[in-house]
Amino acid sequence: MSLEVEEKIGESTDQENPPATENDQEGMSKKQLRRQKYKVKWEEKKLAKRAVERARKKEKRAALKESGDLSKLRKRKDFRKMSQSNSKQRIVLDMSFDDLMIEKDQKRTVQQIGWCYTANRHMQNPFQFHVVGFDGPSRKIYDGNEHNLNQDIHLHREKLEDVFKPEDVVYLTSESENVLTELDDSKVYVIGGIVDHNSQKGLCHRIAQEKGFSHARLPLDEHLLMKTRRVLTINQVYEILVHFSVNSDWKAALLSIVPERKNVQLKEENGEDVKPEEPPTKKLDHGEQEEQDA
Repeated sequence: MSLEVEEKIGESTDQENPPATENDQEGMSKKQLRRQKYKVKWEEKKLAKRAVERARKKEKRAALKESGDLSKLRKRKDFRKMSQSNSKQRIVLDMSFDDLMIEKDQKRTVQQIGWCYTANRHMQNPFQFHVVGFDGPSRKIYDGNEHNLNQDIHLHREKLEDVFKPEDVVYLTSESENVLTELDDSKVYVIGGIVDHNSQKGLCHRIAQEKGFSHARLPLDEHLLMKTRRVLTINQVYEILVHFSVNSDWKAALLSIVPERKNVQLKEENGEDVKPEEPPTKKLDHGEQEEQDA
């Protein structure tokens, strides 16, 4: 590892993980102190690994350029920004639920924002992607990751009703009796940004009713037979909306995103249930995730 890389690692570690002061350590149990020490070491190891990987890739690209073998250089995809998109459709994550989540779930929620961003970035015409109520611990977690600094997302510290007209809002919740059949670019579709392990069932539906927002649910029951809970992660809901926007086909959108472990079956018009042999498109693999109402 070069001296320059080592210096950068040291600088990043000092900025992101300042050593605990004596005042910080007062009142902490031995278990808490061990956890703090482990967390600092884990962050240092992660930063070191990231720096080494960046240096390795840089050296590899330089060597290929020097040898003249440009065929092996990975071409960077030309992604469209939201400002260049022909889509005016607004999709919003409501991140005003930090007080209902532990730190572990706040981190998972922030991680899923990144997956939503990736899905949006790969669209030919990206949605107008907003995050509202983003002014708590989750925002600190988000801002603490250098890779998030230049993401093409509209970030708002203000609450949903302070950013958009309430009459334009459609809150997505599995408890709604209204089925989402089309996307209307005059409306603002909202996904609740919470990982709750089903402890806050019906929360988004109650919020929509209390604040006078319209609400709707994805057409899961209309197209799929599911023997497990009808709940999806934040990014899965977002990706379903992305697929439907591109293909205008709810069945294809749902089958491409709903996890295989849910053992879904198609609902056919003749009343027979048919289990698909293969999903119509490749699933985005984000591993096993905690799920929420959608």
